[in-house]
Amino acid sequence: MKLNILSNKIGWFGKFSGYECLTEYFPKSVSLKITSSNSHFFQKAFGKLIQKYEKWNETSPSEIFAEFSFANKMSKNNISHILYMESHLHILPLVQKKQKKIVATIHLPISQWSEEWLQKLNYLENAILLYGEEVDEFSKYISREKIHVIKHGVDIDFFKPGFSTLVKKNKILFVGHFLRDFDMFIKVYDLLLESDFGKELEFHFIIPVAFRNIDALAPIVNSDKVFFHGGLSDEELLEFYQTSYLLLMPMIDSGANTAIVQAIATGLPVVTTDIGGIRSYGGGEVFEVIERNDFKAMSALFTKYYNDSDFRNSVAVKQRNFALEQLDWNVIAKQHVTVYKAILGDLRKKSVLKE
Repeated sequence: MKLNILSNKIGWFGKFSGYECLTEYFPKSVSLKITSSNSHFFQKAFGKLIQKYEKWNETSPSEIFAEFSFANKMSKNNISHILYMESHLHILPLVQKKQKKIVATIHLPISQWSEEWLQKLNYLENAILLYGEEVDEFSKYISREKIHVIKHGVDIDFFKPGFSTLVKKNKILFVGHFLRDFDMFIKVYDLLLESDFGKELEFHFIIPVAFRNIDALAPIVNSDKVFFHGGLSDEELLEFYQTSYLLLMPMIDSGANTAIVQAIATGLPVVTTDIGGIRSYGGGEVFEVIERNDFKAMSALFTKYYNDSDFRNSVAVKQRNFALEQLDWNVIAKQHVTVYKAILGDLRKKSVLKE
């Protein structure tokens, strides 16, 4: 099988993070052509011309060149896959004319899509959705039988539990900024500080510097119990997962959340809201989830973990097992290949029927 990939790289992700890691796990029977943007002068100049002509002002010239390069490879490959659909919606009319054997992966929950964005999905023949909760919503724009649900994977050999003796009970982790419910977090934070163990706690935020100056964080940004971290190496990020006691991270909405996937793999119990795609990743079954805005219930769940280490550790084990069984990139890559084969098989059937 010849596979044509249009990839992106998220600026603050390291080598072991991001959906693009998928490409490292395909079996040898899959021949890969991976296209992503770079900063070469010619590519930027070409992209700038197309940007001006097409008025794609929200897309960088380098990305536009990558999109055209990807499109030109479509006819020479069995399947073409856009890894991050939301970044490339504007090219769907172009690539749809070139090849029907195209699939794109949807990451964001539907609440983050404008109607204009959603209408462009009519050009998409096949989609991979990283969680199952909103299949019905997206099927208003893509045929239900053309939506394939595959979870976001994780490198289980890198993101793994550390030594239990290194876990610090007072060390609480919060990772990322997008769709995080900082307002709910602060309400939980205030309640926890009033508890018997409140004086012991430390809250560690891993958020890129550029995203820290938001109003929602103002009440805690100068607290001596709050610590901000950024620019971490992969190993430094892993150490936070392995040595923290809980991931306390309420969400406004969620598709597949990288931080939650990595916490699950490292056996760091997740305390979050019951929203979006959280249940696709074990919420409600592997770890308890809380209704959005119910900060008292979230504080109570935190207290349950804090006062019962055996309970906390049992959830850690269940999360790790869930990752081994359902989130291992090797498993996820095989599921992608199955989808590709199904798409090719469906097209062959249509071709026979036409004849």
